[in-house]
Amino acid sequence: MTGKTVSLAMLLGMLMQPAQAVQVNFQGGLVEALPCTINNGDPIEVDFGDNLVIRNLDGVRYSKPIPYQIDCSAAGVVRLSFKGAPSSFDYAAIQTNLTGLGIRILLEGSVPFPWQNSTFANVNVQSPPVLTAVPVADPAQPPSPGAFTARATLLAEYQ
Repeated sequence: MTGKTVSLAMLLGMLMQPAQAVQVNFQGGLVEALPCTINNGDPIEVDFGDNLVIRNLDGVRYSKPIPYQIDCSAAGVVRLSFKGAPSSFDYAAIQTNLTGLGIRILLEGSVPFPWQNSTFANVNVQSPPVLTAVPVADPAQPPSPGAFTARATLLAEYQ
């Protein structure tokens, strides 16, 4: 080897320090969309009181607003749906614990919410639709007097 070759080899050796390698990890989670929150996660209570007269359960009297709020942090089209046990006598009513009594869900106070179809497209979360609950009696088999309850789940989800 010539002197130039040895010097060049030594210079390259000094420049080429031992390399260090580290692993790079990537992680994350994919979701369809960020979830919406209804009523801050608190249950929604609708109290009809204790003085409902059975013969007056006509689907109009005793109506009460369903108080709720929707918070959806991501942009997009949101739809509402209800899940619950259907009434056997009214397609827009949720069954109660009393035979012959259901709770009808109304959209904007008059349109039966088609909750068995489970969707409403294009809900404006800044101004959600007014939902109303009204007790209805089965005309073929009116309910007996007594306390009643019904349960359903209100969902807000991205379309």
